[in-house]
Amino acid sequence: MEWLNEHSGLIALVSAVILICLIGVVVWLLLRLHGKIAVQRLNFLGFYSVERETGRRYAGITIGNKSLNDVGLDELGVQNGKVNFPLTEKFKRDKGMPDDARVVVEQRSSVSFDISYDELKSLAVRKNGKSLVHTLRVYAVDLTGTLYRGKIPAVKKLLKEILGGVGEYAPLPEKAEVPAPAQQPEVPETDEAAISEVGEAPASEDTAVSAAAEEEQAS
Repeated sequence: MEWLNEHSGLIALVSAVILICLIGVVVWLLLRLHGKIAVQRLNFLGFYSVERETGRRYAGITIGNKSLNDVGLDELGVQNGKVNFPLTEKFKRDKGMPDDARVVVEQRSSVSFDISYDELKSLAVRKNGKSLVHTLRVYAVDLTGTLYRGKIPAVKKLLKEILGGVGEYAPLPEKAEVPAPAQQPEVPETDEAAISEVGEAPASEDTAVSAAAEEEQAS
């Protein structure tokens, strides 16, 4: 008891620090849980797509729902700068949905749709007889009126190519021809019979002179 009385101030300080840390962890967990359950988060992707067989160009759009709640959409479409191009009716038509149906992105899921070549051309902004392409975004408005947006630079590139005169069907890359391996030169076979017919090489002049000198000494 005396030790507790002597160190009561230190014990109180350590207890307060531990309590504050626990409160901070609880608040962080609550905020994280609220962000996953209560907050609706939509993610947008835009693809520059080409059909492999035909070479047809089109844009692929994906809207993903990161939250744990279903998200009902009142409107979805594409923004070119500050101009909105609603595509809700097109989405329902492509999916075979009735006109009065509600577009819903389920929890931890996504919805996708394509924008054809001709439909992309209609997304350009006309001004003074020119077709303009500003920053392209996919947007979605949920049933509470909250606006979500995401940039799609790949689709912007495709739209610029279309307005620049690039056709709907892209030429498919030709297959590169693999060069045939180089043939090694044939080495002629050695004719042993021809070598045997040649015989020994003739003796040099020095050898002939020394032989003549030895004959003179012997005589």
